Amino acid sequence: MTDVLYEKKDHIAYIRLNRPESRNAINRSLTRELIRVWCDFRGDSDIWVAILSGEGKSFCGGADLKEMERGKWQFRQSLVYGDERMGPSNHGVWKPIIAAVHGHVYGTGLLLALESDIIVASEDALLGIPETRVNIPFLMAPFIYDYLPRPIANEMMYTSKPIGAKRAYELGLVNRIVPSDRILTIAKQIADDICLCGPLANRATKELANRCRNMDFDGTLTLIEHIAPPVWNSEDSVEAKKAFVEKRLPTWKQK
Repeated sequence: MTDVLYEKKDHIAYIRLNRPESRNAINRSLTRELIRVWCDFRGDSDIWVAILSGEGKSFCGGADLKEMERGKWQFRQSLVYGDERMGPSNHGVWKPIIAAVHGHVYGTGLLLALESDIIVASEDALLGIPETRVNIPFLMAPFIYDYLPRPIANEMMYTSKPIGAKRAYELGLVNRIVPSDRILTIAKQIADDICLCGPLANRATKELANRCRNMDFDGTLTLIEHIAPPVWNSEDSVEAKKAFVEKRLPTWKQK
């Protein structure tokens, strides 16, 4: 049985973590499969957006502690760090990703959700960083302040207590809270809205938003001048203006 289910339909990729018996805990096998999926998603020009979800009762319970126990831990060979980091940004994925989360969204699973662009959460979702409860340093601590306010992140890391979907929404961590049986439906609606927009423009926008975060002003301008003109001058831009005048939906050719 594969640890990651991967389907494509109507410009949308459906990516599902598939270790429900262990709350989709992340082990080496799942990490490697997910990396392969990100690379395929990145390279398939007919797929414009992805929906990431988890099978069973939880989105992701974090790293697989049972697998960790089987061998002495080494930094460069850890489950989700070093050469095997599984987040989409580590593999040049500049297409929009929607995370549809429910149940436990813990540890590395939380970072995986936060690396997505839009998060739809079920009413029963719990977002947490439980590593210190079992005396494990939270390896993604150097990156957590990119997503969470510093005091909130510190409380979650140092107490290991999760926050519920309502609190996550108040903090701006999730876009919507919906009943658990509606998360994929709502995620699909958002994906459909994304597919109405120019895929070239969406990819360029995401790349600029992510790569420019830590650049100085001159570096940002240089990257904009490199990425924006091919999209601005594309056939799709001509088509978009024509469709606007003719009051119809554009037909995207990605040219």
